[in-house]
Amino acid sequence: MRMTVYLPDDLAKMVKEHADLNVSAVCQEALRRELTRRAELGKLDEGMQRVQVFDDQIGSDVAFVGKELYYRDHPSELTVYLTRRHRIAIYNYEQQALYQFDSFDELAADPGWRDGDPVLLTAVAAALGEEHVIELDI
Repeated sequence: MRMTVYLPDDLAKMVKEHADLNVSAVCQEALRRELTRRAELGKLDEGMQRVQVFDDQIGSDVAFVGKELYYRDHPSELTVYLTRRHRIAIYNYEQQALYQFDSFDELAADPGWRDGDPVLLTAVAAALGEEHVIELDI
C-alpha cells in the first residue's frame, strides 16, 4: 500500500540535506514504534481502578482513575500511575503530594525526576513501552 506523508518545508529541507537518509525506512520504524507504544497503552487501560489520596497542597483528598506502573518504598514511598487519559501521576506518601505530567516525555524532561530517580524513569518507560536512554555527558 502506498501512502503520502506530509513534511513541513523546514523539515523537508533538512531531510534533503541528508541524501544518504532512507526516509521510507525511518518513517516505517517510527510508525512501528508508535503503534507498539499505543498497543502497550491499550493493554494498560485494562485493570484501571479508582485511586484516592490526600494532597497536602490543596488540603483535601483527591481521586482519579488509574493503574499502578511503579511502586517504591525507599528512600521515600511513592507510586506512579497511568491515568485513564494516559497522563502520569506520581504520589509521594511522605510529602502527601500528587505530581502530574501530560506524558512520559514531560516526566523524563523534568530535572527533579530525571536526575533524582533514574530507576523510576526506566521502570515507567518499560511499563509504557517507551524508549528511554540515559544520556551520559562523558
